[in-house]
Amino acid sequence: MTRVGYVLKVYPRFSETFVVTEILAREAHGDKLRIYALRPTTDARFHPEIARVKAEVSWIPRPLKGIEQWDQIAQAFRHPVLRANFSRSLPELADLPGDEVAQGVVLAQAALDDGIGHLHAHFAALAGRMAWLAARLAGIPYTVTTHAKDIYHESVDPIWLRRVCGDAARVIAISRYNKSYLNAALAGTNANISLRYNALELARFCFRDPIAVTDPLRVVAVGRLVPKKGFGYLIDAISLLTAAGRPVEACIAGDGELRMALQHQINRLGLAEQVRLLGPRTQDEVRELIEQAHVFVAPCVAGEDGNIDGLPTVVLEAMAIGTPVIATALSGLPEVIRDGDTGILLKPGDAAALAGALERIASGQADIARLARNARALIERDFDSRQQAACLSRWETARR
Repeated sequence: MTRVGYVLKVYPRFSETFVVTEILAREAHGDKLRIYALRPTTDARFHPEIARVKAEVSWIPRPLKGIEQWDQIAQAFRHPVLRANFSRSLPELADLPGDEVAQGVVLAQAALDDGIGHLHAHFAALAGRMAWLAARLAGIPYTVTTHAKDIYHESVDPIWLRRVCGDAARVIAISRYNKSYLNAALAGTNANISLRYNALELARFCFRDPIAVTDPLRVVAVGRLVPKKGFGYLIDAISLLTAAGRPVEACIAGDGELRMALQHQINRLGLAEQVRLLGPRTQDEVRELIEQAHVFVAPCVAGEDGNIDGLPTVVLEAMAIGTPVIATALSGLPEVIRDGDTGILLKPGDAAALAGALERIASGQADIARLARNARALIERDFDSRQQAACLSRWETARR
């Protein structure tokens, strides 16, 4: 059986529950994994599920001084395979910072020493570049799962995106929307692009019928406090509902750069009793919040920097649990939130429309039981992590 090395920018990372879910499913499937992290974590909290991961973790050293970088490269060159493959990569390596070259060389050496036969990177940016370099030097194949910021953000280098994805044995898109974008962005590279949604460990998200709506309407939203999440529009919608006399309470779980700005907005609108910023929560705590809510809201928008969400995992979690979802028609969300069938879908950035949708939930106009049942059926069909693990394992053993 081929041993697979997972290349991650940071491990563990609080906001990337989908990576841990994937690793756990693959281990349950019988795959032999090892994790290579390129940066130390700065998170103060961790999900309990991380303790279930059996794969060994190696943190690849990142030398910042030039002399340290060359020393790290020189030590790796004692391996004949690396030495032979390095020279043919020199033209491309000239485009990379010295610390990345040094890390890539050490990653390649670690892969050979650990008996890794395949590398898999999450995100086509730093992790993707390091997988490209290490695979090239070690003479092994690699795959890469693309997400959102690594392909949409204004900082993305199109040359490296095309190089990383074009040379990969397979490029995995987490939504049809992303796959369509990549088909255009990677045209002419011969990239092998496949759709595979992120998934859930369904046994941890038991379905229950939506709880009966009572006053106040309990609203929950979850995500990093960054522009693309659109939480400011949710706060504006709560203000509109409150002004119209609708009792409502909203909780937003997560942390990020906009925390102070959002708190200022809450205070300015006089919503301190209606809207609470909870800070970061573990996946178990998030599940409890969703279970106790009447409705889950994902008011995603496109950031000014081009960044958008791919397909938020927490939306899938709410659908699996049976809490009705209101989301915006952006990126991959319409693929799961089908208006009037599996949830309510709105135009991004429209607080009035969001307030109207919340009122439909609160007043009983929406058939939330039907929405919840249909949503759970879709999740069971397309988002089971056991199916995801089997598919990824099969792809990695296939020859392009």
